[in-house]
Amino acid sequence: MLSVTQRKNYFIYLGLGTYNTASITKIQKKYLRSKDVDGKYGPNTDKLLVDLYRVKKYAPHFSITEFKCHCGGKYCTGYPAYLSVNLLINLEKIRAHFGVTHVNSGMRCKTWNSMQTGSATQSRHISGKAADISGKFTDTASDRASVKSYW
Repeated sequence: MLSVTQRKNYFIYLGLGTYNTASITKIQKKYLRSKDVDGKYGPNTDKLLVDLYRVKKYAPHFSITEFKCHCGGKYCTGYPAYLSVNLLINLEKIRAHFGVTHVNSGMRCKTWNSMQTGSATQSRHISGKAADISGKFTDTASDRASVKSYW
């Protein structure tokens, strides 16, 4: 988990105001499911804050919500993992090079992942290291090969 000093710095960098119970509650209400809103800084809030920071710093043309688990809060907070910096850097490059890039599936909790047909038990989505994307550049096999080559 982030140190208190790091938390304060992240709150400033993200424009979230002063690091305190009220501002923690505010980001929890905005991004987490209601039963996880408690104004306390714990593992769920740590993942969220780090992910907010990483998206803003390394993939500024994306939004944190694009990576949210699709379980809808049934099985997790929506942000069950720390997003990989390398994933974000590469996705930002893809979006800059190819244009509009839609994240079809970002992070997944273990339960949601297990419900996805054909998904690996140890899918990189679970650890924040994978994202399924689409755009004009994924229409044909040749287009997809071009993206893979560029990546």
